[in-house]
Amino acid sequence: MQKSFFSIFKKAWADALKVIKPLITFELWFSLIYAVALTPLTAWLLNTLVSSKGQLAISNEEIAHFFISLRGVAFIIFSITFFLGLIFLEYVGLMIIALAARQGRMVTIRSVLWQNAAQIYSVMRLGLLQAMLYGAVSVPFLGIGLLTYGFLLSTYDISYYLLQRPWQWWASLTIVGSAIAVYLVVAGCLYVRWMFAVPILVFENESPVGALKKSWRMTRHRIWEMGMPQAVWWLFIIIGSLVTDLVIKAIAAHLLAPAGLKLVVILPIVALVFGAVIITGVAWMNLGKVVHASLIVTFYSQTAGRKIQEYWKRHEAKKEGSPVPAKFLWIGAGLALAGAIATGLVAIENLNLDYRIAVTAHRGSSHKAPENTLSAIQQAIDDGADFAEIDVQTTADGVVVVIHDADLMRLASVNRRIQDIRYEELKEIDIGSWFSSDFRKERTPTLEEAINLSQGRIRLNIELKYNRPDPELASKVAQIIRRNAFKEQSIVSSLNNRELQKFRKIFPGIKAGLIVFRALGNISLTDSDFLSIQANMATSRLVKNAHQMGKEIHVWTVNDARTTLSMIEVGVDNIITDRPEMVLDVINNWKALSDSEKIALWLRNLLVDDDPEQGKPL
Repeated sequence: MQKSFFSIFKKAWADALKVIKPLITFELWFSLIYAVALTPLTAWLLNTLVSSKGQLAISNEEIAHFFISLRGVAFIIFSITFFLGLIFLEYVGLMIIALAARQGRMVTIRSVLWQNAAQIYSVMRLGLLQAMLYGAVSVPFLGIGLLTYGFLLSTYDISYYLLQRPWQWWASLTIVGSAIAVYLVVAGCLYVRWMFAVPILVFENESPVGALKKSWRMTRHRIWEMGMPQAVWWLFIIIGSLVTDLVIKAIAAHLLAPAGLKLVVILPIVALVFGAVIITGVAWMNLGKVVHASLIVTFYSQTAGRKIQEYWKRHEAKKEGSPVPAKFLWIGAGLALAGAIATGLVAIENLNLDYRIAVTAHRGSSHKAPENTLSAIQQAIDDGADFAEIDVQTTADGVVVVIHDADLMRLASVNRRIQDIRYEELKEIDIGSWFSSDFRKERTPTLEEAINLSQGRIRLNIELKYNRPDPELASKVAQIIRRNAFKEQSIVSSLNNRELQKFRKIFPGIKAGLIVFRALGNISLTDSDFLSIQANMATSRLVKNAHQMGKEIHVWTVNDARTTLSMIEVGVDNIITDRPEMVLDVINNWKALSDSEKIALWLRNLLVDDDPEQGKPL
């Protein structure tokens, strides 16, 4: 068994070496096809499928509704189909080259690419069919996830489970993790059973349905025999790629550490390092795909010898090659590469090194004081923050209070929901001891109390929190702001776009921002004055587009020096943080640098991990 296992790899490797030059050339071509075709098509799909009633953006709660709609399902199926189809087309070419090697034949890259083009329709149909089948198999596992959430995680606010991690949290992780593991095993077995679908489709002229059925018969009782070599090979590729990447970056960090901020030293090192990372990453992936295709051909050839001979006879009767001269193919490749370089240059031009960035204390300075309390707001004032972000919702008797969660489990270990508690009861509950005994007298403040403390001292970002439907919240907040003459010192934000628009109509003079957890499409086109997004979503392009639309970009929750620097570099307008004092220190140190030092620091931080607690790298 062991001898047979290693002999399979030896044979596949030997076959690949026979045609290593055309294999490498073909993979270079297909890497270009991925870069040129997949990126613009993905953007087109997003803008086409997400657009609705003239608005090309969908975010937050609307995403869930989108994915369960007919258009959302169509988007998912079409995207998976296209991606699988492109992968299958690549493997068609690799298998043709590998098969030729096994039989001592030579094929030209032009002929392989042309045969690929001839197979597009049938391969895409096979991709669609497999996408639907994998999706159908996933339905019961998705059901397990939904039922687990419904039975175990829906009693309290999700923040409670994330922080306290009671037995329900661990039980849910166990159930969902087991379901994912079982699904991966099932999907892996299906992959092996359908492993011959692509070669059967190409070499035997079968229909997509016929190819899947025949592959199912041909792989019966062979899951372990064919699946293990593939699994071992890809494990080797993944580990090799990760180790190579770590070694290159470790060398880079060692070289950059003593370089300080000397741009003349940093630029060539960074260019070499990123070039090495890209080249080695592509090399490992292409090596994986080449041997993977050769393994499939090795297994397929054991049972389809006659069919393969018939395939070569059919193609020998046809004229080899494509009607497109090779020089035109290379010219097209050069133009595509030039386009990619131009895109990179545009990204570099988006750097904006000198501008004003506001700092918002997230739920007050919640690193030093319990969140959403008067102490946290006072600490934000002491730290020098421009804004304090607070969450507001209403009690059972309609009082607007400052609190984030739907219940009191996380903050006070009290199993009561805010919507069921009258304010007179709520103000007696200690919400500070969980943070420190020094704050045991802390109580849930009203919005009016938060405004009174902030008047003339700090601005407030008031988030309308809809843990439940609350049609009166927007109007009540507007009334409190008017009554306290706090218009110029406040902005309003919310996850709920519908209620946010309602507030804008009630009080048009206040900036209103949409909070975005996940987004599809161009979120800069949303109807809001600013966008509040996760830091990892912020890019130079997004910031530039938002600014062109007259919108600001606020990012959350930034609590380390490296991420702060990244946000400065992409040009955000407001950084939301639990640690405003640290963020302000980084911003002030950044402003003191020259432009060349700023660029050098940006490049250096891509490769060198600095400890923000020690004030590095500034």
